[in-house]
Amino acid sequence: MSDDSGQPAVRKFYDSLAAHDLAALREAIHEDFVLTLSPGLPLPVDREFRGRESAVRNVWGRPADDVELHCEPDRLLPVAPNEFVVLGHYRGDGWQAPFAHILTTKDGRLVSLRQITDTRCWPELMAAS
Repeated sequence: MSDDSGQPAVRKFYDSLAAHDLAALREAIHEDFVLTLSPGLPLPVDREFRGRESAVRNVWGRPADDVELHCEPDRLLPVAPNEFVVLGHYRGDGWQAPFAHILTTKDGRLVSLRQITDTRCWPELMAAS
């Protein structure tokens, strides 16, 4: 049986991404947050970030450099106590890439996110931004 008590934190995370609200994003993420990005992602950043501030500053807080990128969740699936899978798409100007995010919550906040995406769908211009 799954526990969906972390769903408000997951929803707050995606809502804050959509609004580009870094303050709300920080509120949704636990201070011990770990972010793991897909290998091959054409972004000039590391693949793992430990700590809320590291992830916010280095991933979501970076300037977009004229690259349009939206994270659009389609389905939220509770799979275990405090664990969720979110299926969706990244979308930009003329491109899209499916994703699966594996999320874990703790104390009403996200404590981890593992990204799985088809990195071949991402535009090459992302590597230069």
